[in-house]
Amino acid sequence: MKLRVSIQSAKGGVGKSTISMNLSLALAERGFRVLLLDRDNVGYSSRLAGIEDLGLLSSVVDGVESRFFEHFKFKKGFITVVKITGDGPRYDSDVKRVMNEPELRTRFSNLYTNVLKSYPHDYVIVDNASLITFDHDMVRLETTEYLKNYPNMPVRRIYVSNNSKLAVDETLAYISNAESKTTVGKAIGFCINMIAPGMESYAESLLDKALKATNFNLGILIPFFEEVFQYADEMINMPIIPRVRRLAELIVSNPSLDTKIILDK
Repeated sequence: MKLRVSIQSAKGGVGKSTISMNLSLALAERGFRVLLLDRDNVGYSSRLAGIEDLGLLSSVVDGVESRFFEHFKFKKGFITVVKITGDGPRYDSDVKRVMNEPELRTRFSNLYTNVLKSYPHDYVIVDNASLITFDHDMVRLETTEYLKNYPNMPVRRIYVSNNSKLAVDETLAYISNAESKTTVGKAIGFCINMIAPGMESYAESLLDKALKATNFNLGILIPFFEEVFQYADEMINMPIIPRVRRLAELIVSNPSLDTKIILDK
């Protein structure tokens, strides 16, 4: 079964981009073709993939040619990273122009479709800006163009927080808002990331609260993993977090997630 998984969060600094890259690597090492879409205005995933040019969005607005994607082999599979955004504060003004100017919208569509068709994929991982919702122009633009090409691709969402009560509460409020604004796909999981040593029981209690509030089937507890904290080397060399590897196994073996599952080992 093919699947598109969007990794989302209420705030920066919780490891959303790291999980997005890690999950892409974990799926590729199992022999799958993975498309990693970087919709974060920071462009962290794109930078580690070696993309230095303008992203697709900004290159369309500027009317310039850009190498906004990279394709590479990893273990038994392949990863294609597409830098949709990632060029800083011009993000909002650029997307408004593309949405409002038909010529730019057509160019965005043509360039994006060309990459999608040139690099077939089994899984899509989407790295997002914080607090993104489906009514944001960037989300509607990219998702609409993607689903034109792959209308039957199932869409799922996983929300990421750290293990503070405030962050979990903010994430729950964000989930309520975000899920009320979309009819595309469904949310399936809540992840508490970067759990400090000795805080495992506290994180478990926060996750239990989050799963009861959301009725999600999937809960993920990821301890602090120093090897990927503020990682700055090439993506291809990034260590895979063991529980993210387990998440990849779960996505492949049980994509419907029709029973409650906690990844805590």
